[in-house]
Amino acid sequence: MQWPLAGLAGALVCLGLTLAPAPPLVAQTGGMTVSPDLWAQVPLDLRRALGDDSCRWANDMECDDAQFGGTGACAPGTDATDCRALAMGGDDSCTFARNGICEEVGIGTGRCTSGTDTTDCSSLAFLRNRSNRCATAFDGVCDEPGIGTGRCAANTDTADCIGRHRPATARDHFFGYDNRVLVDVSVLPWRAVGVVETARGSCTGVLVSPRVVVTAAHCVADGTDGLLPVHRFRAGVSGAREAGQAGVARVTVAPDFRPGDVPPGMGNGNDWALLELDTNLGRRVGYVPPFVLDKPALDEIRAGDFRISQAGYSWDTGEHLSGHMDCRVIEAYPDGSLIHDCDTTRGDSGSPLMVRREGEWRLLAIDSQFYRPQPPYEMFSSSHLAVDTRVFAGALRATGALD
Repeated sequence: MQWPLAGLAGALVCLGLTLAPAPPLVAQTGGMTVSPDLWAQVPLDLRRALGDDSCRWANDMECDDAQFGGTGACAPGTDATDCRALAMGGDDSCTFARNGICEEVGIGTGRCTSGTDTTDCSSLAFLRNRSNRCATAFDGVCDEPGIGTGRCAANTDTADCIGRHRPATARDHFFGYDNRVLVDVSVLPWRAVGVVETARGSCTGVLVSPRVVVTAAHCVADGTDGLLPVHRFRAGVSGAREAGQAGVARVTVAPDFRPGDVPPGMGNGNDWALLELDTNLGRRVGYVPPFVLDKPALDEIRAGDFRISQAGYSWDTGEHLSGHMDCRVIEAYPDGSLIHDCDTTRGDSGSPLMVRREGEWRLLAIDSQFYRPQPPYEMFSSSHLAVDTRVFAGALRATGALD
């Protein structure tokens, strides 16, 4: 399906600041209500400190009040409902508590409010509100204040300051260890990787020809039958710098794309989209030609030694490209999807999986979603599904991106 972008309008979210004397007695928290009984357990002085729900980010299930261990996105005393449990030291009041899966926002599946799935999330609590957004992350030197050099803001150099080992149940999908590095976007092929900006947020994409970017369909779909406005593609982003940017003139999405959860190999190869830019940005910054899996490559995958590298704009690295070099394709399915063991997380949707062929980097696939654990990693929280170029080779050929 193709949708031109003309005529699509974004939604404006307005900030309304309303002060209230006390938090509501009944509020949603992870599939249940915060009952009057739960609020009654909060001491009066702590309830005063919790304040009200006047913050823009109140009632989003994530505590944003730093005085209770929240993200700091809200002013003190303006995110009461989301912070109630953390302020009390945590509890198991979530509907999904004690099911063996961490369900809290930020460190788990996101079905429970912060601090309401304490037992299941105990092994992951040390990751709360931490990131790798520092420009020197993953260099082996702790740069946070108080415990390191102080060159980074607090809680922004996680891998270097608290280590790379991760519990198997971690929402961020590393196979027990975070192998990522920050990638040099001044050189190809990484300069061709960039940020796809839509009305709802951003994903990763990669230039495959002077004017065509590949990303995931779910990054540009609006959840019904239409598309989000896609504002622009920014190549080689690194902090405040970038290699170049262009607007998006046209979007092509897999004709059979439907968001959903089906078993691997049963129709997951439809999560792809092509963005036609309004300028030949790839001629200036470079691009990564596609590679379509052939029989020798499929034989390599079956032998267990098909090596790839991946890089994307992960949620926890912000506008710094992070990647996992020398990971593997575990299995390729006939529907044009594959399972890999590259360390990826939120924000990596649409990011490229690349393979070297005859000394040249080529695009093999784009990262799609996390899936139920598959062999040989049944003990981990998920498997990583990507969509490879077999399934959209015809669309690439139609644009001239595939000779």
